[in-house]
Amino acid sequence: MRPLTDNPVTMGADDAFEFLPLVEALHESVAAASPLPLTVGVFGSWGAGKSSFLGLWRSLFAEGGPDRTIWFNPWKYDRKVEVWAALLHSVLAEMEQQEGLRERARRLARAATWLSLRAGLGHAASLATGGVVGGDQVNRLLDDFSATDSEEYRQINRFEHDFAAAVREFVGEDGRLVVFVDDLDRCTPDAALTVLESLKLFLGESRCVFVLALDVDVLAAAAANKFAGALSGAPGEAASGMAYLDKIVQFPFFLPEVDFETLRTAYAAHVPLSGADAAAFWDLLQIELGTNPRRIKRFLNMLNLTMLIYRRSIGAAADDELRVDTLLFTELLLIRSRHRDFYHALSREPDYWRLLEGFAAVAMRRPAQRDTLVSQLPSPLRRFTQDEQLLRLLEAGLGMYDPPRAPEGPLVRAMVSTVQRSLGPTTPPTPPVPSSLSRSSSPSPFDIV
Repeated sequence: MRPLTDNPVTMGADDAFEFLPLVEALHESVAAASPLPLTVGVFGSWGAGKSSFLGLWRSLFAEGGPDRTIWFNPWKYDRKVEVWAALLHSVLAEMEQQEGLRERARRLARAATWLSLRAGLGHAASLATGGVVGGDQVNRLLDDFSATDSEEYRQINRFEHDFAAAVREFVGEDGRLVVFVDDLDRCTPDAALTVLESLKLFLGESRCVFVLALDVDVLAAAAANKFAGALSGAPGEAASGMAYLDKIVQFPFFLPEVDFETLRTAYAAHVPLSGADAAAFWDLLQIELGTNPRRIKRFLNMLNLTMLIYRRSIGAAADDELRVDTLLFTELLLIRSRHRDFYHALSREPDYWRLLEGFAAVAMRRPAQRDTLVSQLPSPLRRFTQDEQLLRLLEAGLGMYDPPRAPEGPLVRAMVSTVQRSLGPTTPPTPPVPSSLSRSSSPSPFDIV
């Protein structure tokens, strides 16, 4: 089955997540913004679809219209050059392509390089020059520069004004330069914050709309950590990282979660099940993966690869057998992804699945007896009874079969072996514990029959 890629959507025809109406509403609102510049924050968690949202928005700008767009991926430059300087150079490189702007853009690019040396943002002195110029040489070079080229020095001091003039010439009196900055939260915290600072320091007069895609919690935490000392003693609201972001981002937009049924429809063709089995499969995914599109795509790729290897290892098999095995592998891969300690325990003692699944079913029917039931489990297994999410997953898995049953130890051992061949082994966080069970899958007080 064809793997799912993580490429963002760029055309409305491919909008499986129904983002387009939201994109169009935001596009219309931002179009009326005045005066410029304006910074828009598209906030969403990892894998929520921020890149696709930005791609759809960019597609709304008509070719040949007054507005111009630039796409910037800061994480490509992180730890290589000063990221805020790379942003400026990316914009200026576009301007250089326009006849009549080439020389001005080159002067601004040179000024941006020297700003990297004198602004003191992050590691500019060493990074902006690839390590050729050390910090102790910067002051001497700046003195030489200012003494020998007054025009370039003037360009540095007037960078904000001259950049705004260049943008105006680039887009015209009625146009705007829309800069999409994607994956800002994938940079190191310091690099991401210097990008935000540069928008205020150097670009504050331009006819620009900066669209920043980021996880607001990640950047707010980074800002709170960076300025913790300076803001000590300030009121809680003023000292928060969100207060810092509020000063940078004038137009916040929180990307809503994709409806689970929308995700189910979008990825249905990649699920090798149908009918009640497909319904049970999606119930398991909703319990563990929620509505995060990237997590679901990654999981489907892992499951389909594992099932392909399993099918070849057992030879031709009845469809009914593969149907049951697919649901069991779904459970096992969810355990591997989301409950890694229990997965390691299963690799050492496969009967733990049967025991803990039986415990989950019985304990949820008889909550008053839970402590007694816990005491009947092997001691290495008892700590997993505190993981309510895991118990919920196991109980849901048990209900997929009629009559209810749990996988026996030999089958679990074979499944774990297949997963390790497909996806590689994982390193146990703790040394193996002595097994307290026999390999014969003997009856237990939690067996469901």
